[in-house]
Amino acid sequence: MIKKIVLTGGPGSGKTTVIESIKNAFQDRYTVIVVDETATDLINMGIRPFGERKVPMIDFQELVIKMQLAKEEVVDRATTFLPNEDILIIYDRGLLDNCAYISEEDLQTVLQRLEKPYQVSDFLDRYDLVINLVSRKDFYTTENNTARSEDVESALKLGNKTLNAWLGHKNLKIVLPKDEISEKIREVLNHINSILEEKEVKRQEKYMVDLEDAKTDWNYLEQISKKSQITQTYLISEEDVEKRLRKTIMNGNTTYQYTVFKTLPDGRKIKVSDESLTEKMYQKLLEFRDPQKEDIHKTRYYFPYQDEYFTLDKIGNYGILERNVSERAPITLPPFLSVIEKVTDNPDFQNKNIASKKTPQYQKK
Repeated sequence: MIKKIVLTGGPGSGKTTVIESIKNAFQDRYTVIVVDETATDLINMGIRPFGERKVPMIDFQELVIKMQLAKEEVVDRATTFLPNEDILIIYDRGLLDNCAYISEEDLQTVLQRLEKPYQVSDFLDRYDLVINLVSRKDFYTTENNTARSEDVESALKLGNKTLNAWLGHKNLKIVLPKDEISEKIREVLNHINSILEEKEVKRQEKYMVDLEDAKTDWNYLEQISKKSQITQTYLISEEDVEKRLRKTIMNGNTTYQYTVFKTLPDGRKIKVSDESLTEKMYQKLLEFRDPQKEDIHKTRYYFPYQDEYFTLDKIGNYGILERNVSERAPITLPPFLSVIEKVTDNPDFQNKNIASKKTPQYQKK
């Protein structure tokens, strides 16, 4: 088992301390590999995007991405030589952290300069877990990183941009500032533990949202979220198995995914496999679509609120708000959405049942 985890966040969010705690917590059971922050490595070499003889920011980010890709390739190769099959790779920032420092247009320019053509989605899907540590103004310091040049206000803005860069990741966790660093460390370790063992698929809390109500603030939602178009197709499968294809279009990039779930005799549902596909493989598997189920077409919005990561699916004339159930339940629902009712246990709002019949339409009372 190899798990790849990105620890990210604004400058001064406590990454260095948290990473050391991760090593101490897991090194007895796993081979723990820590990949240092690439931008800091370059700056400490004397290659800097600030000061005298600076490198232009777009060129500096090209260097960061190239060096990060090289590091990740070396680490992947190294894992083939290690005797321990249980490996935990911790990245001090991942490839999408660069989005906080340049515009989307400049990022596309950088991607075009790379030897191998990459899309943003390629960087989004290569990690199993992304943990975003939110910075706090009174904790910010430059003493533990001589490569840090931001003032406190700039550091907080960079933290927000970094979080936005990772919106859309399937397993993004947000850790708010804590009065004690031990509390933040404990929350991070709990998130990592959740992906290290085969467990029941996390139940998602679901809420029906009235998309036409004046309380649903579309302007604000568009400002804080990323958006994708999803087509979900169910394939013919055994009674206790669920096979699902998903086509996702985000930022002009298209990705394809094949996921298999199995329901155990005790009723628990586990994820058996989850893999990326080429378009050719996707088209081939479509030949095995279940004729008893319709494709689900939805627009998905990804956004943070407080310390939670939400998705809002627009299906037909209603919306479904979702978030994974955690130990921090109950939660505060986003006040800019008109939530009608909780539908977590309503079978009509399970995706496989939505696909089995026409999308249920919400009728205002």
